[in-house]
Amino acid sequence: MRNPGEDVTFEVDPARGGGRLDVTVAAMAPGVSRSAAQRLITAGLVLVDGRRRPQGFRVAPGAVVRVSIPLAPERPPPGPLPGELHVLFEDDHVLAIAKRPGLVVHPGAGHQSGTLVDLLLASGRSLSVVGGEDRPGLVHRLDRDTSGVMLIAKTDAAHEALSRQFKDRTIRKGYLALVLGPHLPDRGTFSSSFGRRAGDRKQFTGRVASGREAVTEYLTLLRGGLCALVLARPKTGRTHQIRVHFAEGGHPIVGDRVYGRAYPRPGSRPEAEAEAVRRIERQALHAWAIRFRHPATGEPVEVKAPPPRDLRTVLSAVFGEEWPEALPGDPFL
Repeated sequence: MRNPGEDVTFEVDPARGGGRLDVTVAAMAPGVSRSAAQRLITAGLVLVDGRRRPQGFRVAPGAVVRVSIPLAPERPPPGPLPGELHVLFEDDHVLAIAKRPGLVVHPGAGHQSGTLVDLLLASGRSLSVVGGEDRPGLVHRLDRDTSGVMLIAKTDAAHEALSRQFKDRTIRKGYLALVLGPHLPDRGTFSSSFGRRAGDRKQFTGRVASGREAVTEYLTLLRGGLCALVLARPKTGRTHQIRVHFAEGGHPIVGDRVYGRAYPRPGSRPEAEAEAVRRIERQALHAWAIRFRHPATGEPVEVKAPPPRDLRTVLSAVFGEEWPEALPGDPFL
């Protein structure tokens, strides 16, 4: 996008006459992508002959279009950086990082600093701004206490290409989850409508009469006396989808205080396993693997993030040091 605070004014040439406003702006305003053009139009920052028009307005030849590029919102002074970036893959287009548990992805209520965005900005990398000035590079997100691999777009073109893959459900994702109750089928699928819970709008549920579709496939990798390690492969990308599906399916994720009972009941046996499971202080959910088409070359790329120490420690205590041997070579077969 052009420099913040600039105005761009152009006259629609005959070849562009009759085209949609968003398409015309993206074609004639240097550095403005179509999605950025749509945001600017919605915000009232694009005028056609001095008047606001919708995205689909057909622009006549000779019309004068003025595009105002807003100033980036001021960010609060940065606080101490929350660690360092753990880079798993990087080139000129895409950065893949391993997010640690407890790290908030972007600024929001109660978390104006100390976020992944702060780390990205401090790294000095070029990042896309398609998602907004306050979310540079962010194509998707993970919950605060979910660890694992995240994709970051370094250019607007890469951002739009990756966003299309998420929208078209061609990106494959594999999560490791430690769930309560070992008696799951070897393979299974949760499929439901999905929406906000009536009693708490911050929570979600698959028990709604109508809503957006949510589908999660899973493969059971290991079973203990009180819990199981599963590989969850969400086919859709609803908020808290994996946590909700396993909790409402009778196998809440260990440590999830929002959707499950979080830990084995007092007096559960074997005692050693119950004690080990209680050591993890967040939901035992880890974004282990992601497979996508490279936004520039179209070649398949697969990235894996090793589980962090807290999850590795619990898995070793429950299943033994050999638990990594249960992980499939191909997470998506």
